[in-house]
Formats: sequence, structure tokens, C-alpha cells
Amino acid sequence: MTAPLTSKQVVLLVARREFVTQVRSRSFVIGLVITLVLFGGLFLLGAYINAQSDSKTLGLTAQTASLKPVLEQSAKGQDLQLTVRVVDDEAGRQQVDAGDIDALLTGEAGGYELLGLDSVDSRLQGLVTAAVQQQTLTAALTGAGIDPAQLAARSQLAVDTLEPADPEAGQKLGLAFVGIILLFFSLSGYGQLVATGVVEEKQSRVVELLLASIKPWQLLAGKIIGLGAVGLLQLVILSVISAVGATAAGLLTVPSAAVGMFVMVVVWYLLGFFLFAALYAAVGSTVSRQEELNSVVAPMIFLLLIPFVLTLNLLPNDPRNGLAAVLSFIPFFSQTVMPARYALGVASLGEVLVAAVLALIAIVVVVRLAGRVYQNSVLRTGARVSLREALSNRS
Repeated sequence: MTAPLTSKQVVLLVARREFVTQVRSRSFVIGLVITLVLFGGLFLLGAYINAQSDSKTLGLTAQTASLKPVLEQSAKGQDLQLTVRVVDDEAGRQQVDAGDIDALLTGEAGGYELLGLDSVDSRLQGLVTAAVQQQTLTAALTGAGIDPAQLAARSQLAVDTLEPADPEAGQKLGLAFVGIILLFFSLSGYGQLVATGVVEEKQSRVVELLLASIKPWQLLAGKIIGLGAVGLLQLVILSVISAVGATAAGLLTVPSAAVGMFVMVVVWYLLGFFLFAALYAAVGSTVSRQEELNSVVAPMIFLLLIPFVLTLNLLPNDPRNGLAAVLSFIPFFSQTVMPARYALGVASLGEVLVAAVLALIAIVVVVRLAGRVYQNSVLRTGARVSLREALSNRS
């Protein structure tokens, strides 16, 4: 006589079923390809935008040609690739209209004019303004018998920091962005998949057959583990391909930082997924039709979207932002904010550990509540199950 399966074996069987079904499905392969194409498109678009914003062409007339050395020197100091063309006024206006040059500087001292097509780039405008002011000041000082070079030497300002500047800051910021984007799409996509799977089984009444032989918590645990493994597989594939592509293109020269960020992404994906997947499964079990699902999962989407938007807006300009630091310790926010802060070098491993422990505590609480909701709701069809009924102590 065959011995009955243990709870662990049952959970693993359910997890295996979910994993194999998803990995073998066309939707998994198509989704992976679409995600790769999307990431590739975003990468190329970002590279194009950066190239356009860092490269400008300025036309100078014969009257303003004397500003060329000052403009080129100022552009070099601001890491702006500036191409200067000396043209006559009429030809310059035609080139602006045709989009061949970004702007045309005409006029003379006291009456300069910077001409653009429909607007003038703010960086280019600031550069030309500074150059005009510098030339005007130099002329005034020379006329007053003051040596501009000596005056400039006496007015130099040295800039220093308590901590040395990080030459890898740009790459770390890029890694942080890639990491939180991967986390956002993985957690939202596979969390939604958990809820969809629960409703499908409930609507087709397959869940009734399954629960005739296994317990609700075993089915729930197996589903979450199986789909979580699928999401982790996709995350690893995307991360490896992104790292290889960035390295081949010469954009990634700090492999240690990439490896550290990859570990953070995997850890926080697991923490975030078990936290959110339990909630997705619970709310999914309270409805009986796919049409009703979007209304109950909307709060989870906002829980993922809020830290994602805040991280993208706060950390690039202010990595040590106080609000981001606080949010990085709060479950439901930490899975996005903490890995980004770590990638930027403003969060220590100790802080990461504390945030992870808090996330684990939240997972224990949420899983217990979600398990109760799932058990009390998954076999009930018809009207949506209220939260009070779902959390009741009935078996």
C-alpha cells in the first residue's frame, strides 16, 4: 500500500504543476520575448535621448564669431558636445528652420539674440548666456585696466567633499534603475498571475476537485511557490541578458556592482513576491469572475506603483533623501526602495538586513491572514465575499 503524501510533498507537487504549466505555455515565451524587446527599445531610446541632449549645434554670425572660443570652453566644462558653425545671418536662419542647427546667435554686444525654431534648449541657452556675460565682463575689466586672468585666479572656489566622489556613481544609478524596473514588472506581473489563476480555478470549479484531496493552505502555498519560481526564472534570464548586453556595449565596467545588484534584486524579489502574492491570492479568492478581479487588485497595484514612482523621482538627485530612507524599511515599500539605495551606495548591508527582517515579519502576518481569507472564500461562488466574512474564524 502506498504511503500517503506528506504536506511538503503535496505543496511541491502543486508548485511543480504550476511551474511546468507556465514555463511550457506560449504566453511565457511570448511574454519573455516582448519584455526583452521592450527593455531593448527603452535602452535604445534612452541612449538616443541622452545623445541628443548632450550634443548641440550652434550657428554664429560674423558679428558673434568672437564668442566661439568661450562657448567651446564652457561646453567642455559642462560635458556638452557643442558644434559651432560660422554662417551668415540668412543661411543660419534657414538652417534653424530646417533643423540643421539647434540655434543661431546673432547681433552684437548689448543686443545679442539667440534664435531657435520653436524653442531653445535650456542647457544651450544657459551656456550662451554665460559666455556672453563672461565676454562682456572681460571687456569691461580690460577697459578699466584690470587683468581678468588675475581676477579669475583670485576668485577660484575649491570644491571638496567629506567622502570621496564615486567615479562609478553613474553606472550604479543605471543599475538601480534597471533593478527596480525588473522588480516592479516581475512583482506586478506574477502577482496578478496568482490572482488570475485563483479565479480561473474557482470559476471552472477545478478548485473543488483539488480541495477534495488536499488542504486549502497546501494548494495556496504550492501555487505561490510555483508561480514565484517562474517569475524568478524570468528575472534571472532578463538580468543575465541585460548584463551581457551592457558589458558588450561598454556601458557596464563594474561587474562587482552588477553582481551585488543582481543578488539584491533576487532577494527582494523573493521577499516582495511572497508578500504580494499572498495578498493577490487572497483577494482573488473573494470574487468568482475575471471581470470582478481588477477592482479588488487595484490597491496592490498602487502599493507597487507608489514606491516605484517615488524611487525614480527622489533618488537620482538626492540618494540620501530622508523620505526614501524611511520607506526603505517599511514592508510593501522596501522591496523597491532598499535595493535602489543599496545600489547607490547609501544603504549598508546592516540596513538591508534590518529591512529584510521586517519584511519577513510582515510576510508571516500577511500569509496567515491571506490563508484565512483564501480558505474561507475559495469555495464560495456567486457574490463577492466581504472582508469580514473572509476573515471570520469559520472553517
